[in-house]
Amino acid sequence: MATDIPLPRPSAGAFLVRTRVRAPRWSAQAWGSIALTALFLAITCWWLTQDRAIPTFDAGFQLSYLQRIYHELSAGHVFRAVTLERPYPPFAYLIGDLGVAVAGLGVAPPILAENLFFVPLLALGCYHVGKRAFGPTAGLLAVVFALGSPLVTAQFHVFMLDAPETAMVAVAVWLIIASEGFSRVGVSALAGLAVGVGLLTKEPFVFFVAGILAVTLVRMGIGCVRDRSPRRLLGLGAFTLVALAVALPWYIKAYAYVEQVAVVALAQANNPVYTNNIAPARYTLNNLSWYFWNFLNFQLYLPLFLFAASGWIWMSVRLARRKPVKLTPELMIGALVAWYAITETFVHDNRYSEPLLVYLAVIGTGWLVQLKRNARIALISILAVIAMVNTLGASFGVGREVGVTLASTNTLQDEGHVMIFDNGGFLVGKPIRDGDMLATLQALRDHGVRSVELSEKFLIEPDFSLVGLTALSEIAGLKLLYGVPANKLSARDATFAHRQVEQGDPPPCVTLGDGTGVWIRLGNPTAKGTRDYCPTRHPAFYG
Repeated sequence: MATDIPLPRPSAGAFLVRTRVRAPRWSAQAWGSIALTALFLAITCWWLTQDRAIPTFDAGFQLSYLQRIYHELSAGHVFRAVTLERPYPPFAYLIGDLGVAVAGLGVAPPILAENLFFVPLLALGCYHVGKRAFGPTAGLLAVVFALGSPLVTAQFHVFMLDAPETAMVAVAVWLIIASEGFSRVGVSALAGLAVGVGLLTKEPFVFFVAGILAVTLVRMGIGCVRDRSPRRLLGLGAFTLVALAVALPWYIKAYAYVEQVAVVALAQANNPVYTNNIAPARYTLNNLSWYFWNFLNFQLYLPLFLFAASGWIWMSVRLARRKPVKLTPELMIGALVAWYAITETFVHDNRYSEPLLVYLAVIGTGWLVQLKRNARIALISILAVIAMVNTLGASFGVGREVGVTLASTNTLQDEGHVMIFDNGGFLVGKPIRDGDMLATLQALRDHGVRSVELSEKFLIEPDFSLVGLTALSEIAGLKLLYGVPANKLSARDATFAHRQVEQGDPPPCVTLGDGTGVWIRLGNPTAKGTRDYCPTRHPAFYG
């Protein structure tokens, strides 16, 4: 009979091939999170190919600092590169410099490297915290919330440290929870690694994990006799040693600088000159509500804020009824400690609350999976639409601002205004396709220009910022001059004029996205007979 015919046994090689090509047995929710992460990265890649804008303020400053570290590494000064004290720890810069090492100096390579490293970590942390608290569907929804928040979208379009810090907080929170009270020694060591790397990303990182660490220590019974198992103590030791081994050397080297920053910040917190707009006086109602308005107007906008607020109320009611959901203390206390720490720390900024995102995302979506079927489907659909709309606004500039003004406002976080939707973002919005100053600066270099004189008046111009021009000039390989008398400039020195284009003006060399023009002159710009110059024009001298 056919069934009696012996079949050949598969070879070991065939077995290994099948084993290697077998797809991981992840849940549909996990694959959905991976797909969302890939889509987010694809949009960022497209955005970077389209944008020509001059980096604005801090974005330009961070690019310059990244290039400084890159040049130290290129010169073989590794220790100096990783121990530069100002302004921040080195980890995110080193990740950005990996992009520079692969693709060369430019605006896009470090941003792309930052995205490829930190965006998956952000999604991974949010997914696993949501999964452990409410199940895999909640994990997927937390990723939707996080990647659909407008501040995260905008911040991953520039090279800044707050979005990487947010990703490291998400991973650290997940691994601390996954250590199960430090009873899993290997996971505890990984949590220590995440915390150490987070501390090397930005100093305020500690605020965002302090609360959850305190809850974990209380749960494992530190100071009590009820739970002092050797495994938990070993796990706690592994966590602590790894975190300190990674982060402590830099903080020892930078101790004097970090202490100086703290002293200056404390002095400024009591100075009326600074408290008028940068941050209200500490321990006041205005100060306590500062990040409330920031959540509404910059980080989340009203629709996502309502999801987070509803989740917070739902968890609070469950807690009051003595029916708390899993991880309630970790999530609620972790969020409260982080919020209070950044609230009472001078100075405030719209970006500084961004690392709270893992708490907001999980709390804001976990309650949805507990609803009845029809309500659950409806609200999950609304959440998905909100995330999509926010992405269209922040990345593509679709739509226009929609908000409600409750009172007159002139503060940094728009107190008294409620943002429902905006087609822009914080620092950057849709890609700016006009005004390629980097290409112009590179053309100047190719035509024999060796230095550019940058006026300090550009410092306060957002679309033509001094720090942004500095970063682009460094990328182009041009020497920087500041405050050099006009009669000391040679034909190899370029100066810029930036203003609105008026009738009768010669055509600007570069027209920026806001419609303003940039004119270039070589040598003394005020000398008799000096003409405008543009390396991309034919003829180059005109006007």
